[in-house]
Amino acid sequence: MSTVKVLQKIAAQVQAGESYESGSMQLLPYTGGRITQMYNPIQDESIAGNAFRDIPQQGTRKVEGSGVAMQLDPTSIGPILEAGFGNAVGGVYTLNGENTKKLSVATLDSVNCVRYSNVYVKTIAIEGSIDNLITCTAGMVVKDAQDRAAKTNFPSVSEFNDSLNFQEAGGVNGYVRIGDANAPLSSSDDVDIDSFSFNIDNKFDHQYSNTSRGILTPVAAQGGFIDVSGSFTIARHNTDQYQDWADAHTPLQMSIMIYKSATSQALIEIPRFVVSPEITEDDIAKINVDMTIGRNGVGSSYKNANMAFVSPIRVTIVNS
Repeated sequence: MSTVKVLQKIAAQVQAGESYESGSMQLLPYTGGRITQMYNPIQDESIAGNAFRDIPQQGTRKVEGSGVAMQLDPTSIGPILEAGFGNAVGGVYTLNGENTKKLSVATLDSVNCVRYSNVYVKTIAIEGSIDNLITCTAGMVVKDAQDRAAKTNFPSVSEFNDSLNFQEAGGVNGYVRIGDANAPLSSSDDVDIDSFSFNIDNKFDHQYSNTSRGILTPVAAQGGFIDVSGSFTIARHNTDQYQDWADAHTPLQMSIMIYKSATSQALIEIPRFVVSPEITEDDIAKINVDMTIGRNGVGSSYKNANMAFVSPIRVTIVNS
């Protein structure tokens, strides 16, 4: 009977050198997706002898993580956010605009430990909805070939602690706040939502050279701009405020505090965006709101001075 390979664990750490690093990895609260490796075949279409096609030649190697999904846990999320955002200072992750951070990643299945070096985070999606935990899904581009080793080579890892619940964004100390960017947010800006989604696309992919079938270090494509998008759903349509903001093209700001305890929390901040609301046809009408998110300035000049950072999004993690 064939062996069924089941992915059991995945661990990662920010990589400092050029090769795989196994020490002090962080075990991720993995829920789906995986990293895979394949070679693109080069077909030989020439006709020789009896006109049978020859077997393909081996082409470029492609190693990627498609939809590696995990629960958002303050203990474990650090390596993913640091590699995807590019900047981390004291638990504050600010989207940097430069693809310089990378990961060492190890996975464990029923057959072996598979290790990857020079793993770059291409996309990140942070999502939450009522009655669910907050999730983080990462898309990855891997520069180097996978290394298959014995299961005993899976690194010693730090385990995750306590994943965050969507309802903790509205508990005793949690909140969702949305307001005009011309004044600081306060408790008067608290709103009820039943879902949110933020998506970051670092806009790069596999790149190759004629010198080998190996992969080059990814760089941002098409001018280098990073796409940040978002949406949320207002639980009840009881005001025209979002339509009014859309009509006036009013720049807004948003803060989401997901508070489990004084030592386990996440704060998501969006300094400048405009909205495109759509009223649904539910029995209790909701509003689906798409966000067009832009940068908050250049250098140290902030368009929304209430949030003093130029990035379109910032995430602060407390884990102590």
